[in-house]
Amino acid sequence: MQKKTIVIGTLDQQVFEHLQVRLSNAQFHVQMVQSGVKVLLELLDNKADLLILDLDLAGVMGIEILPVIRRIRPRLPVIIITDDMNSKIRKLAAEMGVTYQAYKPMSTAETQAIAKATERLMERQLFEFASL
Repeated sequence: MQKKTIVIGTLDQQVFEHLQVRLSNAQFHVQMVQSGVKVLLELLDNKADLLILDLDLAGVMGIEILPVIRRIRPRLPVIIITDDMNSKIRKLAAEMGVTYQAYKPMSTAETQAIAKATERLMERQLFEFASL
């Protein structure tokens, strides 16, 4: 079985390392990109099965590229990480089909919740693919 690819778009090395430890196993290949443009290029050039998007990115804010991501990969599961809990961002994320929202600073429990959400999303993708 081929490993699923998770793209993590973040400038925060600590966030990446915590997620990588939880997600890098026999099932998942985890890749870090550090700018909004690189996130888009990665999604255009390669097969990603999940995007974990920190809204603090180099060059462009993650929330600004969500509509573009939805145009190029409408069914891609997206988890966002943010330190901004305002209702405008939560509303836009919901409108853009974000699957899960996590908040910084990330605790161990939050990292575990992201890992569990990732596993559920990957299981659902396998089920949907098998149903086609």
